[in-house]
Amino acid sequence: MLEYKAHRVIAVDPRHTSQTCTAYGHVDARSRRTRDRFHCAACGPVDHADLNAGANILASGTGAAARGGGGGARPGRRENDRMLAA
Repeated sequence: MLEYKAHRVIAVDPRHTSQTCTAYGHVDARSRRTRDRFHCAACGPVDHADLNAGANILASGTGAAARGGGGGARPGRRENDRMLAA
């Protein structure tokens, strides 16, 4: 059903996306301190857990390099809304 409604569907492995830092790619279960909060145990960035996981899934699905230092690969909230609406 999803393939019928979507223009393009990309399968992405969701494992560890909520435990992975979008800035440098550190994976650590301790980074999910609460259900809603992501705080990287290795390098410190703080974000909403769902936004962090979504950025990792987007980067994985598009082949973007979301990691590699300094972050920046993650679109802003408005840019992300425009991408979802397209």
